[in-house]
Amino acid sequence: MNKQSGFSLIEIMIALLIGLFLLGGILQFFSASQQTYRMQSNLARLQENGRFALDFLVHDIRMLGYWGCLSGTNTDISGVDNNIGVSTVDNGTDTIVIKAAFAVLPTLSCGNSVTLDTSYSDPSSTTVYKIYTLANTYPTLYKKNNNVWGPLIEGIEDMQILYGVDNDADGAANYYVAANNVASMQQVVSVRISLLVSTLDDYLTTQPITYTYNGITTTPTDHKIRRIFNATIALRNHLL
Repeated sequence: MNKQSGFSLIEIMIALLIGLFLLGGILQFFSASQQTYRMQSNLARLQENGRFALDFLVHDIRMLGYWGCLSGTNTDISGVDNNIGVSTVDNGTDTIVIKAAFAVLPTLSCGNSVTLDTSYSDPSSTTVYKIYTLANTYPTLYKKNNNVWGPLIEGIEDMQILYGVDNDADGAANYYVAANNVASMQQVVSVRISLLVSTLDDYLTTQPITYTYNGITTTPTDHKIRRIFNATIALRNHLL
């Protein structure tokens, strides 16, 4: 009979060492895969948040100045540039106020004798967008309608708005300025929106990523990813 013997202590130690290397490699691969998944899912959500936020803004801004059978007003758009010291708005962000017949109007032709109980003073005719961060939450784009504020999209860190002024009545903006530099809002024929959107999760990168927004380069203290979304919206009812 062949005499069999077990492993020596050195062989066992070598086998354990090889096993530790293999286990370490597997754990490192799993960790890298998990981090890649977190980054990709956060980037996808960032893209969705930016797109949806612009969709909300573009839809309502295009509506401003539409009154249907109602009598409108000369002040259907206004804004606040770089809010400072406002408790309900994040400092440095812009606010836009747009007015139109957002409520559903009766399906009757204009000029009949029916009195429409929807006027410019109706709260449903005023929509306000702002950015606000509640305690322990993300910066969020809020919308006010019917005198009620509601959160729309999370991760919107900044919103800057420029107004395209047509001072020669040719239907095209001659220049873009902030709200406080617009002499007459009725000369505004387009609005340029810029949103700074960040991922909701932190520690997605090994080091802070520097970004440039609104002409200012910033190195954040977190490890989030940020993207900028822009849109220019023609004010159809100011071009008529």
